[in-house]
Amino acid sequence: MNVIDILRLDMKELETEYRKVAAVLAKLGLTDYEARLFTGAVVKGHGTADDLAEMVMVPRTSAYKALQSLESKGFMTSSHGRPTIYHPTDLETVRKSIISEIDETFDKLSSVRGLLSEKGTPQLIYTIIGRERVMAKIGEMLDGSKFRFLISSPMIREIRAEHGSRFKEASKRGVEIIIITHPNVKVPEATTVHRRKELMATDIISDIKSAMIASPALDLCGFSDNPFIAEHFENFFLMSISGSE
Repeated sequence: MNVIDILRLDMKELETEYRKVAAVLAKLGLTDYEARLFTGAVVKGHGTADDLAEMVMVPRTSAYKALQSLESKGFMTSSHGRPTIYHPTDLETVRKSIISEIDETFDKLSSVRGLLSEKGTPQLIYTIIGRERVMAKIGEMLDGSKFRFLISSPMIREIRAEHGSRFKEASKRGVEIIIITHPNVKVPEATTVHRRKELMATDIISDIKSAMIASPALDLCGFSDNPFIAEHFENFFLMSISGSE
């Protein structure tokens, strides 16, 4: 039985409601399959990967990976039995976590807003649009790092897949690589790794010279190569590490 039967909605009504939910979840960095499975888990309460995949019409072969990703992002928990049972994280817990991360991100932006203009320096933050271009800029920052590369991201799996060789090369050059990401996610070669569940945006600082804040889906970012801004963001980054200890 799929979600249409359970909710007893016709296809048009269900699609309209799903698109509304999926659009919001996409802004939080969830893929279409992840959004479907999370929504299905909330409706059903719990289920195996096969149950949830059938319910929300996601290919079984894709459901396992998507559910693991949801768990790493804090949207789902699972049992350790056979078969594995997946439960959606309490919605209020998810909501508070998201709000906390959004507040933290906007605090960072507010802290640097107007600071350069006050010092008589033009604002040097510009926007990069498109996942391919954002990913390319991350690679450029990594290649250009000489002594320290700091990254906090819920999307480290995707970044590792794209730039794994660059992380290795940076490590060989002696670059200190510090990563903050979700629990149970494989990370690139790094000097230090910290684990946190409540991550939304991607923050990167390179050599206290350049900085980036990217959207959860890595399709939009603000970038600056002004050292004053980079230093300010690094202070927030280091405070975040202290808070995760």
